[in-house]
Order: sequence, then structure tokens, then C-alpha cells
Amino acid sequence: MRRYRFLNKDDIYSALNGLRDAFLAAKDGNEVEEIINGLLTYDEKLKIGRRILVAQYLKNGISFDEIIKMLKVGKNTIASVMKNLDEYPTSFELIDKRGQKVQEEYRKRRYNLVGGPKLMFKKKEYTGFKRKDVAR
Repeated sequence: MRRYRFLNKDDIYSALNGLRDAFLAAKDGNEVEEIINGLLTYDEKLKIGRRILVAQYLKNGISFDEIIKMLKVGKNTIASVMKNLDEYPTSFELIDKRGQKVQEEYRKRRYNLVGGPKLMFKKKEYTGFKRKDVAR
């Protein structure tokens, strides 16, 4: 917060509310991607994504040293994510829950089985369905 001490409380709250509103505005993955691309730089997107990966690795019991080797992150980043996991455990659970839901729906809808009723082993046909197409 030292970097933003020139801002008053109203400015901080309006900025955070604007961020929340931006994420809630999306109806599906395509709109989420549009909002993220409009708001964040490539570097910021990677930083957020790596923090999510660090949280997943910590929840799976992977050690600090292994995470540092795999993701090339610092110990301070891992400690910060670990602190956030302790303070806000439901935030990462919501991310995992949504990820599982998207993966399950994608798995169901990415292929159609094509063939007549007498055909025992039906052919799989790709439908063009993407993870981004999963609705909220």
C-alpha cells in the first residue's frame, strides 16, 4: 500500500469496486478474455496465473524448492500466496471449483458421437466447442 498512499480511501474503494464490476460483467469465457485483455498487460496476466499455480501446488503439498524450480518464482511470492491461502481459503477453492466445472462441460461437449444406431463404435467428431464457450 505504500505505493498508493497518495490515494484516499474513496479512490481505493472505487478502484477495487471497478475491478470487481469488470469481472462480474462477463457472461462467458469469451467476455472474460475480452475484459482481461483490455485491462491487463501480458506480464500482469502471467503474474496472476503463476500465483494461481503456486496456490495449487501448495495445496497439493509440493515443497517451496520444487515450486521455485518449476515456476521460477521467488520465496517471497510463495510466502505471500501461502499467507493469502490461509487468510482467504475460499478464494482459491472457488477458482478450483470453477475450473473443474469448465473442464467437465468441455469434456462433455467437445465431441459428438456420429454413426447409425447399429454402429457399435461411433466416430468422434469435433464440435468446435472451446473452454471459452462455457457459460457462467
